[in-house]
Amino acid sequence: MKFKILFLFMLILFSNNIISQTDENINPKGKWFFGAEIGLNTITSLKPNHENSIQGGILAEYYFAQHWSLSGRIKYFKTGVSYNNDPAYRFYGSVISIPVNVNWQYRIMKNFSGKLKLGLALNQEIKSDYCYPTNAKTNYSTLFVNFNPAFGFNYYLNKKTAIYMNYEVYILGNDRVIKDRDMDFVPTSTNNNLFNIGIKYNFGKENKK
Repeated sequence: MKFKILFLFMLILFSNNIISQTDENINPKGKWFFGAEIGLNTITSLKPNHENSIQGGILAEYYFAQHWSLSGRIKYFKTGVSYNNDPAYRFYGSVISIPVNVNWQYRIMKNFSGKLKLGLALNQEIKSDYCYPTNAKTNYSTLFVNFNPAFGFNYYLNKKTAIYMNYEVYILGNDRVIKDRDMDFVPTSTNNNLFNIGIKYNFGKENKK
């Protein structure tokens, strides 16, 4: 049901461009955009069966050049990790994440562009549930950093409004070293793949010539 609602939301967003689209080439240099996004979260570090859930967040983005921007977000999503499908070693949690990215936007046609993103995400666990043996270490830091690359697409409906979608990963994060059956220590980290759809808006006044 959640995925059907999300898909309907995507259709509504992209159908709006039929009404609001502009033929003018948009140059966002020097502008701030603020927005919100929602999407799917896949916890890829839960093995062998990945777990899916809904995630979302808010966005602030500044274009310091026509094709380059800096963005910061505040996001919430679930995370976790397991090892070799062993029920004795399984962690579930939730995080508030603050990804900061440098973004390169390249034009595909008119005001439809591709986007490549690279950055880091500061994460604070707000829920930490360990299914570890009683003698196993569980006092890992709840504050950690992930590597956060992404790619996606951006479409300007007009000078002030854009819709976008992207696919991003959160990897190389808070390693939890556990011991396998052969007594070897294996580093594991919470890894997530997120698919986002969103809308962003520039609240500034247009300069009249």
